[in-house]
Amino acid sequence: MDEKKLEEVFSGLSPDGIEKLDEILDQDTTNGLALLAGLFSLNDEDFEILRPLIQDTMVEAYNDPQTQMQLVQTLAQSGISVDDVLNHTDEIIEQLFNEVELSESKKDLFRFMFSAVANSISTSTINPAHIVEIPVEICREGARLPMYATNGSGAMDIYSIDEVTIHPGECKIVPIGIKVAIPHGYGLLIQPRSGLSVKTKMRIANTPGLVDEDYHEEIGVIVENITPPLLDMDDSIESKLYGSDVIIGAGERFAQMRLVEIPRVKWREVTKLGTQIEDHGAGFGATGVK
Repeated sequence: MDEKKLEEVFSGLSPDGIEKLDEILDQDTTNGLALLAGLFSLNDEDFEILRPLIQDTMVEAYNDPQTQMQLVQTLAQSGISVDDVLNHTDEIIEQLFNEVELSESKKDLFRFMFSAVANSISTSTINPAHIVEIPVEICREGARLPMYATNGSGAMDIYSIDEVTIHPGECKIVPIGIKVAIPHGYGLLIQPRSGLSVKTKMRIANTPGLVDEDYHEEIGVIVENITPPLLDMDDSIESKLYGSDVIIGAGERFAQMRLVEIPRVKWREVTKLGTQIEDHGAGFGATGVK
């Protein structure tokens, strides 16, 4: 909603409503439930004025892939299936209305909110059965948790904390400010973002890097600038000329993280591989280049 429209909405609020809204917005707005409770505490007249704005904000939020991911994760962790939400929304709302006295306007918003949540979950491509919960500790100020960019993303984007400059030929470990406890049988692979690999000389040196389940220290990404420095060719040149630096901006998505299952290998020694294995004479370069 543009500023002019917002001004029109807020101009209709009562003085008490404006003061109450300021108090609500001064609180931690990252806590969605606390914010919603504050909005529902407004008097009915002010609430009715704000309701269209609240609904538009909900629609935008629930169409966001990150919000859909969080909704599905919350359900999975609570042991609630997607079908439970889709099939019992009306029952949940009616039970709520029996326990809490609300105006019709606030009831309408609750109905809208539950419908928006159900629609968001139903349109999400995320399967709750495929979600693995991993304990994570943020150990540096400003660190962000790796996040999926879309519902269809196979890997999570990793964010830098501070700006990092990597000179030509230089290799650095870039800390991302988190520690994790990976469940048994899983690992995390660190890999490059394809866009940065195409546009810059930045590479993940040990692609893919593996974070084992028994590693509990801060995760760092080994980043290399593969641009070669231009070395002195003559003693008469006093200063060396270098290629371009690679700069990772603060908060930039510079790598990716992917959760993978890691089965254990059990070797079974045989005298000779079975005759069912056809020998194509395979080896290094055996298939040629065309």
